[in-house]
Amino acid sequence: VLYSRFVSPSATLLELPDGDGGTGSPSLGDHNGLGPGGHSGPEMAMLEALSSGSVPPVTEEPESTVTLCPDDVLREEKEGLEKINTRPGKIILYSDAGFAGQKREIWDDVPDATSWELSHTISIRVIRGGWVMYEKPRFRGRKCVLAEGDVEIDNPWTAYGESGENGQPRGSRPFRIGSFKRVVRDYRTPEISLFAEENGEGARLRFTGSAEDTRTRGQALAAASIIVHSGLWLVYSKPFFDDDPYVLEPGGYPNLKAWGAKDPSICSMHPIRLGCPVVERPGEPQVLIYEAAAFQGRSFTISRDIYDLKRLPEPAPPTVGSLRVLGGCWVGYEKEGFRGHQYLLEEGEYQDWRQWGGYSKELVSLRLIRTDFSDPALVLFEAMDFEEGPSVELSEALPDTQLAGYGTVTQSIHVLSGV
Repeated sequence: VLYSRFVSPSATLLELPDGDGGTGSPSLGDHNGLGPGGHSGPEMAMLEALSSGSVPPVTEEPESTVTLCPDDVLREEKEGLEKINTRPGKIILYSDAGFAGQKREIWDDVPDATSWELSHTISIRVIRGGWVMYEKPRFRGRKCVLAEGDVEIDNPWTAYGESGENGQPRGSRPFRIGSFKRVVRDYRTPEISLFAEENGEGARLRFTGSAEDTRTRGQALAAASIIVHSGLWLVYSKPFFDDDPYVLEPGGYPNLKAWGAKDPSICSMHPIRLGCPVVERPGEPQVLIYEAAAFQGRSFTISRDIYDLKRLPEPAPPTVGSLRVLGGCWVGYEKEGFRGHQYLLEEGEYQDWRQWGGYSKELVSLRLIRTDFSDPALVLFEAMDFEEGPSVELSEALPDTQLAGYGTVTQSIHVLSGV
């Protein structure tokens, strides 16, 4: 799904260090800590049927010289935070409508795409990830949000001018993309904090899910500053996702100008999330393995389960520095014989061991997943041997099992379907 109307004015943000994911949605407190309270916003499965509204006003890129907020706001608790397993991103972009014309595969950030020749209407297939398309190079200018799915896009930037270049009508101007950024890379819980005062001061509300109406007794929620801890957020000044949103990436927004707003009212918001694993070539399993990071050094290809990569005959290198999964979905193992830490390897590129979520550089065995990825379902049991007691059935990604009313202890699992 493309959020085709989600074109935001340009804004400058202050980068923050990575933080942990929260569990409240929302919770109220002061800037020194979070207290209980608030209400949970419902998760919205569809946002396509939005009513029409005006585009946010065009603004110059703001410059902020103020401090974002006190250190105690920025200091995220790290205790108990394990490694984050990222997923490979992918976009297939076609230069013409109808998924025709020149085809480009995009795997990661593109700082400058201005040389690409495109028609006024292009086609985009987002395989994985939550992406932002920018009007200008180096991730500047107005933004357009791309979520997983297929879509055709008419040039969104022309909505801001009465005529095109050299007097051309707006509809005849060719599409120009400045840059692409992959923002949503993992299953971490999206988290955003709204503050009553500038620079992260005053009362604080924290959201970790979609909220279609944040008003209280008809009064809009007012935010003078915002911190996006994780995720890609669409923030609306009207309830029920009406009108065009502000597109907020991870970072700090110390005042209204920082996210291009003139009105502090925030009445609804929605985070962009990742979908389930996608396999484009299930019948053509293939992994290209490089001995060094960044796809350097000797390489070789495998298309079957490998019990011990270190015992393969020459010219296979003895180490795995980077991977290109060309087809199928695989599991990589830390040790030989399919033992040790496991890493899900979807189709995509992994420049080093950190990108496949490794605990170390060791990747010694590989196994192809031979199953249907549609309609996944499993049951978690707190007790061993599926005995009586707390259990929960899941059919979609869940970043925190406690969100489903289930605890943190699981001693047996029944996989009903999928992976």
